[in-house]
Order: sequence, then C-alpha cells, then structure tokens
Amino acid sequence: MKKFAIIGGIVLLVLGIGLPILLISQGWLNEARDLAIILLAIFQLFSVTLMIVLVGVLVVMVNELRNLAKEKISPKVDDVLERVKDITENAKVTTTTAKQTASYVAEGVVSPVIKAASLLAGVKAGAKSLARRQARGSLPSDRNENN
Repeated sequence: MKKFAIIGGIVLLVLGIGLPILLISQGWLNEARDLAIILLAIFQLFSVTLMIVLVGVLVVMVNELRNLAKEKISPKVDDVLERVKDITENAKVTTTTAKQTASYVAEGVVSPVIKAASLLAGVKAGAKSLARRQARGSLPSDRNENN
C-alpha cells in the first residue's frame, strides 16, 4: 500500500512540475498535437481495415449458413411437404369413401324403410276411410246392391 502511495505521489509531482513547463513551451505542444492527429488517423485506418475484414468474415459465414440450410434443411422440408401431401390425399380418399358409404346406406336401408312407412301410412288412411264409411253405413258394395 505504501508503495502505491509513493508511486502516486511521484506521478502527481511530475505532472505538477511538467504540465506548466509544457504549457509554457508552445512549440512542443504543437508537435504533440500533430503527433496525436497522426496517431488518431493510424488508429482509424486500423479500425476501418478491421471492420472491412469483419464484414467479409460475416459475409462468408452467412454464405456458409445459406449453403447449410440448402443442403440440410431444404430436403427435410421437402420430405415433410411430401408427407403432408400424402396425408391430404388419404384424407380425400377417406372422405370420398365415407360419402359413398352414406349414399349406399341411404339407398339400401333408408329408402325401403321410407317406402314401407309410406305404404303403411296409405293402408292406415285407407282403413280410416273404410271405418268412417262403415260408421255412416254406406259401403261401396252396399250402394251397388241397393241400385
């Protein structure tokens, strides 16, 4: 700890004595400014070069990623789409079969039941008509006999 305090004191002493001397001699300050500008330009040139290299690396990596997607992912997506297409075709066939089965059942089972029900309704209506005529006492056969 004592060592850091000594070093800090020496730095403050050098700055305290050296700074006023540097400010007095203007010629040296102009040279320092020019040197700082040159160093700044060199660092900017280095950073621009580094950015160009990094952008180039990024372009190469994106190209590799695109190739990887084309080689690995695209065939898998095509396979999945083919499977979905097959499933859709199977669903269409199944619905067509169900529709045909429903039509067959309607024709084979429901139609005879409807015919039987309508025949039964006709017989019932005929029986009611005969019952009404009997109640009145006028049957068609009685009329023929009376004439």
